[in-house]
Amino acid sequence: MTKKRRNNGRNKKNRGIVKRVACIFSGKLIPKDKAVVRYVIRNIVETSALRDIQEACAFESYTLPKLYFKNIYSIEAAIHNRIVRVRSKKDRKIRGINKIKIIKKINNSTSF
Repeated sequence: MTKKRRNNGRNKKNRGIVKRVACIFSGKLIPKDKAVVRYVIRNIVETSALRDIQEACAFESYTLPKLYFKNIYSIEAAIHNRIVRVRSKKDRKIRGINKIKIIKKINNSTSF
């Protein structure tokens, strides 16, 4: 039987069972190595109120702390909410950080 992905959609190499984590949208328990993880860094205060708070602050160079979130999604929820996109068979071979460089190189080589 043919394989769709080189890693079978998981990051589990030589491990039997991986701990499960909950998706933030559906609450579904999914293996940690299969989950789509996105880190979100936000200001505690929205940008419209940030200037008002800085003007009213007693300290001149006070920076407000940030909120750090680790969002964990199941594959179904990530595709449905457009956090990740469905890729063609050819594009599925492109992995990792160099994805943007490889795509640019392919586009430049095909156009004359």
